Amino acid sequence: MTDQTMMADETAPRGKLTGWHVLWIMLGFFGLMFTVNGIFLYHAITSFPGEDVKKSYLQGLDYNSALEAKAAQELLGWNAAAGLYDENLVFNLVDADGKPISARLVSVELRHPGSTTYDESVVLESYGSGDYVTSVSELPTGRWDAQFQVFDPTGEKVVFRANKRIVIVP
Repeated sequence: MTDQTMMADETAPRGKLTGWHVLWIMLGFFGLMFTVNGIFLYHAITSFPGEDVKKSYLQGLDYNSALEAKAAQELLGWNAAAGLYDENLVFNLVDADGKPISARLVSVELRHPGSTTYDESVVLESYGSGDYVTSVSELPTGRWDAQFQVFDPTGEKVVFRANKRIVIVP
């Protein structure tokens, strides 16, 4: 018999997957997922302006009053039209017989659907023949929601509301 000494190879063969490898792969995967989700969460929270309607909960509680105001507005029979002419926003208001309604306080809230940064409220100037005008030359281009409010002769109570989506082009 020959004396042969067998030596064990002390190095692990290459490519062998061990428990430590699996642990580090799992920690890396979940660490990456938490990091990406954290980035998305941060951008979602910081870019959302909040409520679209101010005091929406209180408005919901007072919804019956809103329905009554809408019914009163329909009884007036007034008609409104709005649009852009050059760099001006023109609002036209006529009664049920088609006669122009002038000398009223009319305001418009211009709201950008994507951001509240440029939102503003403006009082329109009366130009007679039921036309009320304001300049929109300072507003950025894009889509805007115009929410018009017509007040009673005393200027204290809103008696008519109208909404119009406008597009400001360069």
